Amino acid sequence: ECLPKKRLQVVKLEKPSFQKPLLGVPPLGGENVGLAPVPGGHNDIVVSLYDIMRAPVTLQQDDIRLIKYIQEKYLYPPSIAAYNLKHPDNEDPSIGQSTQIRNILGDKVENGFFIECGALDGETRSNTLVFEKRLGWKGVLIEADPKNFGLVMEKNRKAHAVSACLSTEPYPNKVMFEQNFNIGKISNLQANQQQVKGYAEVQCLPLYSILLALNRTSVDYFSLDVEGMDLQVLQTIPWNKIDIKTLSVEFYHDDEGKGTLRKFMEEKGYTVYTEVTHPNNYANDFIFYRNDIIPKIPKA
Repeated sequence: ECLPKKRLQVVKLEKPSFQKPLLGVPPLGGENVGLAPVPGGHNDIVVSLYDIMRAPVTLQQDDIRLIKYIQEKYLYPPSIAAYNLKHPDNEDPSIGQSTQIRNILGDKVENGFFIECGALDGETRSNTLVFEKRLGWKGVLIEADPKNFGLVMEKNRKAHAVSACLSTEPYPNKVMFEQNFNIGKISNLQANQQQVKGYAEVQCLPLYSILLALNRTSVDYFSLDVEGMDLQVLQTIPWNKIDIKTLSVEFYHDDEGKGTLRKFMEEKGYTVYTEVTHPNNYANDFIFYRNDIIPKIPKA
């Protein structure tokens, strides 16, 4: 007996009118049609990818429809314009994280690649600017706050940029984000509520999906600072499919506890190289390196 085939419906990828290219930078082009399965096959239920991006109806983080949608809607190319930095002579605005990563990897990493989330304004206390400007690395800057993302684009960084938050689930969803410059964070408010002053509804994307949209699975340095959601983001990563050599991960706001974060990373095959802290809590980060990496400057 032949089993019935799963029915498919053609779905238009609806582009919300409120999301326009920032500062004249167009999103990547691509087809505007996808396919969505009809659960059960009894009713002609059509679900747009725009609705799926909000959850609870979900897509796997490696679904090709999701990858194409990220390329078209959320991924901005590196700037070809001259840098527009407030402090152009400050080669390394990081509070110490980048120095420790360079102690591990050295300065001769071939085709270096970084991820920085949250990127803030692309300059203030940036952990990746020195890798980009001095060492010629490529990378991606991820920033959830739409106001901050506009500032990122004004800096003319030579890295890709993504206007989204990192999802704490292995699928895309939308959240309300508290806008507060360097301490903005995901709120407990539910998306789809009426507009609330100081909050913005933002799209969250799995890190793995963003990397697939960039056609990258190898990362030399991952800077993660998402105000208490760091462990949840790390838990979405398919570690057997991504090669991440070093990380700096904030632990100060982590509700799960500093020890839980460290234990999780150790179970994934990483060692704490050191901690980077600052008296004003501008930094409270673990510096991790993968166990097969031999630091250029040995761990103290």
